[in-house]
Amino acid sequence: MNMTRHFFSMIFLLSMGCAPAEHFVSLENSDAIVGGEITTLKSPVAKYVVLVIDDDSGSYCTGTLIRANVVLTAAHCLGKRGDGLTLAFGRNPMSGNYIARRSAAVVVHPDYKKANSQDPHDLALILIDGSAPHSFAPAKIPDSSFPMQKNLGFTAIGYGRISGKSPQGIGVLRDTQLKVSHLTQSQKQFYVNQENGKGICNGDSGGPALMRYKGADYIVGVASAIYWTIPSSVRADQRADYISKKDTCAEKSIYINLKSHQTWLSQALLQLLN
Repeated sequence: MNMTRHFFSMIFLLSMGCAPAEHFVSLENSDAIVGGEITTLKSPVAKYVVLVIDDDSGSYCTGTLIRANVVLTAAHCLGKRGDGLTLAFGRNPMSGNYIARRSAAVVVHPDYKKANSQDPHDLALILIDGSAPHSFAPAKIPDSSFPMQKNLGFTAIGYGRISGKSPQGIGVLRDTQLKVSHLTQSQKQFYVNQENGKGICNGDSGGPALMRYKGADYIVGVASAIYWTIPSSVRADQRADYISKKDTCAEKSIYINLKSHQTWLSQALLQLLN
């Protein structure tokens, strides 16, 4: 059966829902990223990530340290100014418990296009003014031999909300275990099924898919978008109400596959660090 005959598909980039700080709600329970757990101080993955705040808009995303002074994130997370970003290192920055750094420069993938959902190149690097705190460390980047394939498990981690219906959970670092549903034909992206109540949501944009391989943690993907559908049975005049009640983070998510972006990443690091 041709599913396109029965569903009107819509893709919403997470940048459309990167929540402003004033919507932050502090939670005392263990709900997480979506269906995960609050990342503890002892977590082996907490040392890799940072909250990326666009000073101009007040919106924020998640980023991953890949050098002592370089953060990898999604291109749609960046504002208009390369020096207009605050990097907040900590598990709960919104509580005031964090170490701040400023951005010195950024490099955005030259082919990044918000409208091109088939191959968006949604990647960017941020140069830190100085370096990350000593308790943080860079994750490794996969090379061409890395075994990236369907059904591989990984850890998703980010500062996003716990549901597509509300801003609850925003600003608290959480993680959960996911797996690659399938890779796109171009191998530039991979999809994750989130219908089981686990996954990423608004605010997790730019965050990593971390995979342990041969005793080291590799960032194999960068959170780029959430994907959801509107059934064809929903009339045009009903869509606004349908969307307002829908958990938009409960279907699928899309990651940029770093293994297929090695050339750009190497060139961007040279450009940023030289």
